[in-house]
Amino acid sequence: MARQGLSDAVSLAVMKQQTLYVSAILLLAGATAARSNQSDSQCHGLDQRVVGLISQYKELRERRRQLPDGTYDKELRDHGGKLHKILQSLGTELGHPPHTKNIIVGCLGEPDSVRNDVQMARYLEIYERERRRTGRAPRAKRDREYLIYHWRGGHDFMFFINEDGLIVDHGWWFAYE
Repeated sequence: MARQGLSDAVSLAVMKQQTLYVSAILLLAGATAARSNQSDSQCHGLDQRVVGLISQYKELRERRRQLPDGTYDKELRDHGGKLHKILQSLGTELGHPPHTKNIIVGCLGEPDSVRNDVQMARYLEIYERERRRTGRAPRAKRDREYLIYHWRGGHDFMFFINEDGLIVDHGWWFAYE
């Protein structure tokens, strides 16, 4: 009889432990889904292909940030590499109205840098040259803010131009090293 009582106590303890494990798994799964839904809501209304590009960008950006100094990764550093192509596509897709600063920052994350017109003056020659080459007339500048996302550190980057919360264009700076 004592043996049966001990067996019941062990069974009850095992069931409690299993219930605890299952509860923990469900709790973690719910937290992951909530984070995913929050990210999805920040990018609500964007084409699924663009949302896929954003997801790839975030993965590559984090990989680049974790890379030890001096380590070469062709997907992250090469012209035409995966990170470069994704940034090009994101600029094309998101670098114009009706997209906003809130959409850019909410979907891509905080920029690597934010600069004003004075701070960006020396970097805009390529941008202005490309505008002229493609026949796009220069726009009147109105207290612009530049949201900078690094490709190969601070010497090669893509930027979104923000005017009063609205993204009006995007461009690139290449150091040509």
